[in-house]
Amino acid sequence: MSELGEVKRKVAEFEAKGDIKKAIAELEKAVQDFPKEGSLYNKLGDLCIKANRKDQALEIYEKGARVFKDETYFPNAIALCKKILRLNTERAEVYGLLGELHKELDQRGEAANYFLEYADRKMKENDLESALNTYNIIKELVPNNPKILATISAIYERVGKKEQGEEFLKEAHEIETKQEKIREEISTEEPPKKIEPKVIEEKAEEVKEEPEKEIPLEEFVSPEVAELLKDEDRAVAEEEAVEEEPEKELSDVDKTVELGELYLNLGSEEEAIDCFRSAADEAYGKKGYEKALSLNQRIAELRPFDLKSRQHLVEIAKIKGDRKLQVQFMLDLAESLNRRDAKSQAREVYKKILEIDKKNTIAQEMVATLEQPKDFIDLGEVLRTELGEEEKSESIQSIEGLISQFRREVFESIGEGDFRSRYDLGVAYKGMGLYQEAIEEFEIATKDPELKLKALEMIGSCFLERGKVGDAIRILNAGLKVKNRPTQEYFGIYFLLGDCYDKQNKIKEALTCYMAAYKLDKTVPDLTRKINKLKDKLIAEKKKGVKKAVAKEPHRKEEVPVKPKAKVKKSKITYL
Repeated sequence: MSELGEVKRKVAEFEAKGDIKKAIAELEKAVQDFPKEGSLYNKLGDLCIKANRKDQALEIYEKGARVFKDETYFPNAIALCKKILRLNTERAEVYGLLGELHKELDQRGEAANYFLEYADRKMKENDLESALNTYNIIKELVPNNPKILATISAIYERVGKKEQGEEFLKEAHEIETKQEKIREEISTEEPPKKIEPKVIEEKAEEVKEEPEKEIPLEEFVSPEVAELLKDEDRAVAEEEAVEEEPEKELSDVDKTVELGELYLNLGSEEEAIDCFRSAADEAYGKKGYEKALSLNQRIAELRPFDLKSRQHLVEIAKIKGDRKLQVQFMLDLAESLNRRDAKSQAREVYKKILEIDKKNTIAQEMVATLEQPKDFIDLGEVLRTELGEEEKSESIQSIEGLISQFRREVFESIGEGDFRSRYDLGVAYKGMGLYQEAIEEFEIATKDPELKLKALEMIGSCFLERGKVGDAIRILNAGLKVKNRPTQEYFGIYFLLGDCYDKQNKIKEALTCYMAAYKLDKTVPDLTRKINKLKDKLIAEKKKGVKKAVAKEPHRKEEVPVKPKAKVKKSKITYL
């Protein structure tokens, strides 16, 4: 059995020679010898695509994804699943697998999205058991949510499983009862009264004390010191005379926020968010836009898929006349729509961003890549409800209506996962050539201050590898503006900027960036080679420039001093 490194070398040689069949044969042997090496499946699938063996490639990618999952390389498994869906969106099992993988990474929003898609497809196939089991998994992503339980109960009842539906409804009522008790305790709770210690009066014999005569200070100290002591006594007396100012009463908005914080500390996020939303609406009505803005941001942090808060943030930024902030909030809104699989709505928001900021790299990229999905799930009803338009009647007439309501409730209740896992997923996408998906993940990771600089570096790298040098330069320069990071973290930014300017043949700018990177790390051989190469190129260009300048000057002949012509004497005949 060959070593893994030897196999990869042989495959690379065959591929370089254009002998794809031999490369495929070599890899087919390799996956038998190394069944737990997911990267082999990825490469084999890629080669099958080159050889026009699409169906075989899909099977291989799915096997590879499951191998990565078993080996706990979840981001790599997700990347392979994405490759499958690019080629064929009809493979229902892949949606279920993606749900499991995102759940493992605690990316509950994406997990719910793929599980819902999987359940919908199973419903269409009349595989009710698989669909209902999936709804139970989704329930675990948003625990202790009575609304979701009530909707699942209604779905069970609609498909003829009334007894099981009643169990979910019973669970929902129990949770509601607990939450109601918490609300009552909070509303009736009074601040503890200060208990004053009882003073026990003891009857003591009254002793008549003669009042002591006051002895003037001047008898103990000098007159100057006595005067100073008197001034201090007067100052102390004045301080004691000043009454303490009564504490300012909290406004209704602040009281509601305080209540929300209390709910949050007790673990009742839904009630907390209701309080924050109510306070934000009240502040907005009173034109307290800064307060409304901060509260809507708080809601968006707790519920990244919430659309109401993001829409309100856009409106507030527009009122404030802050175009930069408006664009940022619109990008966040579009991202939330995209992650909720509302692709067409997200695309429209990105288009509006370009009306305000024509050079916005992210919006340009997303408009170009977002297309109407083949199996588009119309979330318009949900979105219109959440963005403040007329709501439908509460009576739901069909299973489709229940599922639509279930989707909305799930996304309203779900929180953000770990940003580190988003970054790792972006790295996996990038490694498999899925640059657009990688950029989207890195964009999410930029919300974490600890990861922002690294994420921007990776976005710039993705643009550079796609040949979008101008976009890469813009993103990398934005990275240089990130403050308070360890100096070493800026190495990659300078290095990539050097590569960008080198591609544009801007030698001086490239050399400047490479030198900045060299100051941070002098141990990178490739960097030293690039610097020396550019220095030689710069010297050669200067010499070439000098030669050209000399060549352009007109060739002057050596001036030979011309002797003045002697006057020609006219011939005269003289007769002597």
